[in-house]
Amino acid sequence: MRIYKWIAALAALTWAGVARESSAQVAGGYRGGRVAAGPGGVAVGQSRGGVVAGPAGAAAGHSRSGTYVGPGGSTVQYGKASGSVAGPGGAARGSVGGVKVTTPSGQTYKHTESRGAAVGPGGAVAGGRSATATAGPFGAAGAVRRGGVGFRR
Repeated sequence: MRIYKWIAALAALTWAGVARESSAQVAGGYRGGRVAAGPGGVAVGQSRGGVVAGPAGAAAGHSRSGTYVGPGGSTVQYGKASGSVAGPGGAARGSVGGVKVTTPSGQTYKHTESRGAAVGPGGAVAGGRSATATAGPFGAAGAVRRGGVGFRR
């Protein structure tokens, strides 16, 4: 019976120590949407985000997307997401996004891009990529760009 009392006491002390660490963490978030209609067309969109912070660092993120239909029937769809994190060893950030346009005649235009960066005690690095494409009744074309840089202390 004595061993069970010691185990219970040890568990209570451990739980009390963890509870103090957990209360140091903070988190929050949001979400929103919108709709608009008028003689110029119809638009629908949404955005979301959140953040968390604790003793070992912090992180945050955000995203948004939507669709717009113009009076002539053209449709624009877009989206983007980004996030970042910071801690004792450094920080990093990244994002990705894109847009697609479709005309009433069926032609499409797409553009996407992504970017990222990281910083630490030994240096930093950053890079990005962008791609564009278009297609229609007479053919298609596309292009890609890439870039990056890094340095060391």
